[in-house]
Amino acid sequence: MDEQLIMGIDPGLNSTGWGMIKSYKNKEIYLSHGVIKTNNKVKLGERLNIIHKDLINLIIKFKPDFISVEKIFSNVNADSTLKLGKARGIVFLAAAQKQINISEYSPNTVKKNLVGYGHANKLQIIEMIKRIYPNINTIDDNAADALAVATCHAMQNQSKIPQMSNQK
Repeated sequence: MDEQLIMGIDPGLNSTGWGMIKSYKNKEIYLSHGVIKTNNKVKLGERLNIIHKDLINLIIKFKPDFISVEKIFSNVNADSTLKLGKARGIVFLAAAQKQINISEYSPNTVKKNLVGYGHANKLQIIEMIKRIYPNINTIDDNAADALAVATCHAMQNQSKIPQMSNQK
């Protein structure tokens, strides 16, 4: 498998986590991570624009081959689910504008790939990210989730068996 640059994104209106890894020969290499923060006192459109602008700048800087995000899940609070959906829409827009394939993974799939348990908590995700990428000293849960979904994408791609040709 060729080298692939994968950007994982944990979308959120207040904090959008992002993480960049390189996947090469069944090994994931940490590149960078961070969080795009918006002020909840600012109008929704402006907040979404900040997320979009910062994501585009990150895409231009890192030139990822793939973007991966967690699939949406319904919160108890419908308003929170709608806000999450809007932030996710911005991620899909940025990927489309830069012609980057985007993949989605359920939270359980990400956790199962990373920790081996589909109901792992935030602390378990952070600890596993620190084990996989030991050169990370500090990380918040948004960036850890972003690196987790990027790592899940790399693992899913590595597990795909190449198609056999129908030659006789």
